[in-house]
Amino acid sequence: MRLLFIKPKHIGDTLILTPTIVAAKQAYPQAEIWVLIRRGCESILAGCPEVDRILTIAPVDKCERRPSDFWHDLWLLSTLWLTPFDYVFELGDGHRGRLFAMLSRAKKRFSVKTATPLKPREQQRFTATSTYEWEFEHRIKKDYCSVAEFLPLPEAIPPLRFDRARTQVWEPGRHLKNFAVVQVGTRQGFKCWSRESWLEVCRQLLERHENLVIASGPVAHEVELATSLQQELGSRVLCTRGDASWSQLADLLYRAKLYVGLNTAAMHLAAACGCPSVSIFGPTVEDHWYPWQAPYRIVNGPDYVAPADPKQRQESCRKRTMNDTRPQDVIAACDELLASPMQAGR
Repeated sequence: MRLLFIKPKHIGDTLILTPTIVAAKQAYPQAEIWVLIRRGCESILAGCPEVDRILTIAPVDKCERRPSDFWHDLWLLSTLWLTPFDYVFELGDGHRGRLFAMLSRAKKRFSVKTATPLKPREQQRFTATSTYEWEFEHRIKKDYCSVAEFLPLPEAIPPLRFDRARTQVWEPGRHLKNFAVVQVGTRQGFKCWSRESWLEVCRQLLERHENLVIASGPVAHEVELATSLQQELGSRVLCTRGDASWSQLADLLYRAKLYVGLNTAAMHLAAACGCPSVSIFGPTVEDHWYPWQAPYRIVNGPDYVAPADPKQRQESCRKRTMNDTRPQDVIAACDELLASPMQAGR
């Protein structure tokens, strides 16, 4: 049996797909599992040995596209047409993903429940559309339950997957023992926290840990922030400067006492590595993205009270700002989490 999972979205969305992939391999050990994801996301799957082949699609943004992408897309369409898939699952809820699913010569094609109704031609090409209502659910459950509706999977959803045997050592941090990882950067401006707030949190963490590793992505403004914090905080602080691979960051997170950061792919990687996480969410909805099956605390403004109704809670989350969150509340969450009996001895 050959399965294809299509999800051309962001890096964190790609990692979130791994519990579904793992469960499919557990249920069907002989299955050959392919994934189609956005180019630039493939390295986050380096820790998922259940994936047999990765295909990539060019990003939508013109600034990220290459002159050769037209020919690559033609090759991709040819590959999908010539490969006999038994099941294709489109999980990105996007027109491009659906197009590639439709043009595959699969025996059965399934789509996640879409935000807008499928067009008549799309309805003809898909065997069925999931009925799973995922609007207020964690996005891992969205993927998993949408697939399990048509391909029987174990009832219990597995954790996120990054196999420790597939990590790589980040040489500057090889000998670190009592340390925390702090992820300060993100490409999405509405998730950014102030430099002064990060500086205060890092100073407090240095009173509790021997070292800090400040991690950031490769984008210039992320590297600039991380580097400036390292320079001000001194020699006990290391900085990846955007150069650490996901496999290297995973090695750090498997060994770290704590992860402190934003709602990014790094937070989900920390959960995959079982690292206790303190996450600052701001205007993103924690019901959709909280660290899956790992110890965590989520920090918002001190006056925020979550409504009981899921729809109202979602609306209220999106009205929050990163400026609502105070450094002292982040540190209090760190202390509370690390004082938990479950974290003893890490």
